Amino acid sequence: MTMSYRCAAAAFTFATAFTLTASAAQAQGASSGKWEIEFHGGFAAATTPDGGSAGTLPVATPLSTLPFSQPSRRISSWFFGDGTALINSVNGTLAPGSRLTAIDPVITSSSASRDNGGNLGFRLVRRFGPRYFAEGAVDFSNTPLRFSQEALDGIEASRSTFVTAFRGLFISGPSPNPNVTATVDLHEGSGREVITTGVFGIDLLTHGRFIPYVVGGAGLAHATGDQPSATITGNYTFPIPVPNIAPINETDRIAIRVARDDNAAVGVFGGGVRYAASSRWGVRSDVRATVGGGASDVVIDATPAVATTTGTSVILVSPTIPSAVFSTSQFTSSSLSGPAISGLKTFSGSGSSLRTNIVGGVYFRF
Repeated sequence: MTMSYRCAAAAFTFATAFTLTASAAQAQGASSGKWEIEFHGGFAAATTPDGGSAGTLPVATPLSTLPFSQPSRRISSWFFGDGTALINSVNGTLAPGSRLTAIDPVITSSSASRDNGGNLGFRLVRRFGPRYFAEGAVDFSNTPLRFSQEALDGIEASRSTFVTAFRGLFISGPSPNPNVTATVDLHEGSGREVITTGVFGIDLLTHGRFIPYVVGGAGLAHATGDQPSATITGNYTFPIPVPNIAPINETDRIAIRVARDDNAAVGVFGGGVRYAASSRWGVRSDVRATVGGGASDVVIDATPAVATTTGTSVILVSPTIPSAVFSTSQFTSSSLSGPAISGLKTFSGSGSSLRTNIVGGVYFRF
């Protein structure tokens, strides 16, 4: 009788424990939920496509000068194209060794690259069974466009040689002490990207605390903020040693701007691992690559300015073929009297950017 009582008690104890365990499992499954929200941060890197095609630079037009003078050309800037060719041709005769470095390589090629930076974002996940899930995500990547080092070197070379080229020319004849300056106003820009994606994911394991997974999908990269620009301003002025004669005073200004599409379709793929700290929350770390868009164009503006006078004026014409003309007259134009240029695209970029985000975050299940 005693033995039977003990066996019954053991069976009762086992059944009770089994019932409690099953109830706990059911409660955990019920509380785990099908939705997750995640907040993450990490590192963002992006490549810049350098493919594309150069645009056509403006062609100089003939400029009539004084009778019996050599023909000249009307240009919008000395810094590029026919303007640089003209001043270097004149200096080749009058001031050998004083050459202006053209800005052409900068404005006819991809001149910008993206910096690496930080990433912040959030994700909303909907789970379908123990293995599959869909996810929407928004990432804020601080990867602004900057002028490449090659472009910065080219801009500086044009700025510095503007001074040496025109000092060399003017010292060779019209003025022993010309005032020639050239400055660069560089704006680095504050451009960032907001990347919105939707992906489908698969867990590679269905049990355990560490769950590896892979994802793939598509989305949109939206560029925000200002893009880089640089303005080179060159000026030369020198007095004429004759009473009541206005000095030669001309300003050559060119602005170089990087432009890009505000929106670009992208594809995304990657993978990572999730650690479930409990049925309610956990941590996740992954790497995702986003491909698409990212090409940039180069656009220029040119605004030549020549000071003229209604009084006694002066016209200087170099004794070269072709000649360079500098004038304060309202009736005889300087060589730097071409039309202003606004929004001329000198390079059209093509190709796709590869963005890589390495992030870690915390998710909550509900």
